[in-house]
Amino acid sequence: MSGRLPAAYRTISRWVDRLERHVLAILVTGMVILAALQILMRNVWHTGWNWAEPLLGMALLWLTMLGALAATGQGRHISIDLAGAFFPKRWRGLLQRFISLFAAIICGILAWAAGRYIGFQREMDMTVLLGIPAHQYYMVIPVVFWLMVIRFAGRAFIPAGWQTPPSTMPDPMHGAGDGT
Repeated sequence: MSGRLPAAYRTISRWVDRLERHVLAILVTGMVILAALQILMRNVWHTGWNWAEPLLGMALLWLTMLGALAATGQGRHISIDLAGAFFPKRWRGLLQRFISLFAAIICGILAWAAGRYIGFQREMDMTVLLGIPAHQYYMVIPVVFWLMVIRFAGRAFIPAGWQTPPSTMPDPMHGAGDGT
């Protein structure tokens, strides 16, 4: 039974990675199509949708946040590993767990601050985009930071043997190694 938990964890990780990649691909495709249509309408028919640019701005925010979440999940986020050079090799695993825990705490603080910001936006801003109050589009920020907390905490507390190094994880977009 102990072998099932690591396998289940890795399977769930692959499926989450696959879902993130598909959402990002759909978002980028939608943005490109909307921007192209808006450019075509402005240049050819001298018209356009007044909601397209604000929606593209919000989509860029979503793309940025979801891309950061995907990069965190694959271990490809921005990191500076200066401390690793000063510690013996046997301490690096413990150091990585400490750094992951620290990153989880920082992401938790950012999620809390983003939630407060959105609360202020809700009270003060009456902007509506496509019938939805603008502050609701910003909810992606605290949600993604909370998901990053989960990811980093997982790296800090889940046994290393369960985690597949990102460089050896099969590419879910092409189905390599996952039975698709």
